[in-house]
This record gives sequence, C-alpha cells and structure tokens, in this order.
Amino acid sequence: MGDAMGAKAAVESGVVQQRRQVRIRRADIKRGQRMKVAFGVFRFCLYGMVGLSAEIFFYNLVRIAQHVPLLEALFRFQWRVDDRLGLNAIWDTPIATAYGQGSLWMFVIYGVACFFFIEPLYRWMLYQHTGLRAAVYGVVILLFEGFSGVILERLTGYRIWYYADSGAILWQMTSLYILPIWMVTGLLAEFIYRELMDPDLLAALESPLPATPEETEASFQLIR
Repeated sequence: MGDAMGAKAAVESGVVQQRRQVRIRRADIKRGQRMKVAFGVFRFCLYGMVGLSAEIFFYNLVRIAQHVPLLEALFRFQWRVDDRLGLNAIWDTPIATAYGQGSLWMFVIYGVACFFFIEPLYRWMLYQHTGLRAAVYGVVILLFEGFSGVILERLTGYRIWYYADSGAILWQMTSLYILPIWMVTGLLAEFIYRELMDPDLLAALESPLPATPEETEASFQLIR
C-alpha cells in the first residue's frame, strides 16, 4: 500500500515538474508600446484577410444579385480585371461552383483602406449619425479605390481591376454604381474596429504575461 502511494506521489511530482517547465519568453516585461505596435499589425492583417475572403464571396454575391429583381439595381457596376489576364470568364461560371478570385495585392489594399482611413474616420466622426459616417466611408473608399488602382497599374503593368459600366470614373478604376456597396463595407470595417477596441479586450492585451509557472498554469486553466 505504501509503495503504491509512493509511486503515485512520484508520478504526480513528475507531472508538476513537467508543468513548471512551461514558460513564456520575456513574460516579465509589461506590454506597452510594443503591444500597441503588435496590435496595430494584427488589425492590419485582419482587415487584409477579411477583405480577401470578402472578395471571393463578393464575386458570388454579384453573380446572384444581378439576376434578382430590385436587388440588381445595387449591382449595376461591371467589375472586371485586365483583359490580358483572361480571368473575366469567371462571370460565366455556374453559381453552384461558388467560384471566386482575388489578387494578393488586395490584402494590402483592404489593410490600408481600413487601418489608415476607416479607423481614423471612425474616431473623428464617433458621435455623428450612422448614415453620415456611411456616406463619408463610401466616398473615401471610392476615391481610394480609384487612385490605388492607378498606382497598381503603374507598378504591375496590369489593371488589377477596372469597371466597364457607364458609371465608371477615375480612369475606370472605380464606379459610382458601387458607392452603396462601399458605404456598407465602411460600416462593417467600423464594426470590426469597434469590437477590437473593447476596453476589456484592451486591458487583457496590455496586462503583463504570466511571469511564474503557477500564473501560466492558471492562464491555461482559464482557457480550458
């Protein structure tokens, strides 16, 4: 009996020892400016990834909406990519395939649009009416789309996107018909930013990391 209890204690002691080896590098350093920079990079990447995913979804949404009465009025724009790339046949693919496409350049475009434009605009217009904020977001994104499209064409030699409808402006890099879509996009980006800036979340991010094995184990227990 005594030997069994001793063996059990030895096993438990081994488990404790193993757990106490778990450490987080530089855990005793309070996260200040370094955390703010890291959180900013995280938001930029999140906007980019959400934007890329939305791009693929948007191809399918446009294909469906353009065949729905009333709803098609919001999707009169003709969104295209450089004809030399041979990618415009995507509009003729069966809806059941749920096929979409996107350039990796769009990761940067969406990240810049949300991080450097939507976030500051939201802070500036925090107490303004939602409709006014949406209108400002829409116009700003529209202008940014036009000028960034020109810049990308200069960099790559290709039009990563262009518009072939009667509302096309700014060298066909954007369209007045897509303004309502950009207004909604701005509000969605605002929502993501507002949720990320929740005081409780920020307090958790800025608090010190677990500095001892016991604090680390307690954090793991909370996660579980």
